[in-house]
Amino acid sequence: MRIKRWRAVCWSLTFVGLLLLVTVFLSALLRPVRTNYGAVWKAYLAEPRDSLDYLWMGSSYAYCDVNPALVYDQSGLTGYVVAGPELTLSQSYWYLREALKTQSPSAVYLEVTALQFQTYQGYTQINVGYLPAGYNKLGAIFTASEPELREGLLCDLIFYHDRWKELTWEEAMEALSPPETDPGKGYTCVEGSDGTRGDSPYFRTAVDREVYGENLVWLDRMARLCREKDISFTAVLHPTWSRITEEKREEMAADLAELSIPFLDWTEAEGEMGLQPDRHYYDAGHFNRDGAAVFSRWLGEFLTRTEELTPRPQTGENRNSWEAAAAFWRS
Repeated sequence: MRIKRWRAVCWSLTFVGLLLLVTVFLSALLRPVRTNYGAVWKAYLAEPRDSLDYLWMGSSYAYCDVNPALVYDQSGLTGYVVAGPELTLSQSYWYLREALKTQSPSAVYLEVTALQFQTYQGYTQINVGYLPAGYNKLGAIFTASEPELREGLLCDLIFYHDRWKELTWEEAMEALSPPETDPGKGYTCVEGSDGTRGDSPYFRTAVDREVYGENLVWLDRMARLCREKDISFTAVLHPTWSRITEEKREEMAADLAELSIPFLDWTEAEGEMGLQPDRHYYDAGHFNRDGAAVFSRWLGEFLTRTEELTPRPQTGENRNSWEAAAAFWRS
């Protein structure tokens, strides 16, 4: 009887194991491959370990504005944009933890418009769903995600089970292929203008005090994590036409100073950077390709001269990869 029971247990465990393997395989196969507009973890994980000098984090204000290949072309610094669409600060915390598993940058910069984001911004399925499986994804699911989405975030098949109808062979091969580096390094290029910027800046509606306070707590956790690892951490606001009011920016500066977090407010710094709103904004919040190029080259000078970051040694193969990425965007 005992042998029969053990056989039954073994068969049950084998069945459960096979079911999990099939679920993982189908989830990887059916989930759309993500190569731009943030949450591009597959390409990030292809970067050689401990090869990045800095990380630039945040929402679309980060991944549309900063082109690391052009920062490299200007300065020799290697970096990556670790961001997601309307990425909240609670989600950014888990992004930072995940990013630091394979990289040890000298500096982390966070575009902090998210201090004025709501608790949930509507992109959780993307931002949390594309995190690599593991403790950090679980942390993001249970602390930074809407409760009604948690089941699908734990099992991608719940979200994407019906994609088999539209899945192409090329998409399947791309989904199952090993990670490869990407010349965008987390940057997403948008061309021209969508015509919605307007003639003058407008101001964002501030979140209530409770949400703002919760956002500050997550920001402080990110800063503390960087201090533990001897990484400099800086909060930044990019030049933008959709602005946080001056009053709120002053409040943010005071709160960040209390938390001992350096703060760079570049909201109205277009002129000194060489940015021209009519030429360089795609819309009220983001640079187009030309604007990102101007901003990124200025950033390369700023990071080396003002922040005094120095490029770390690279292998010949990785140096060639970065040179190729820079050449791609120069052309």
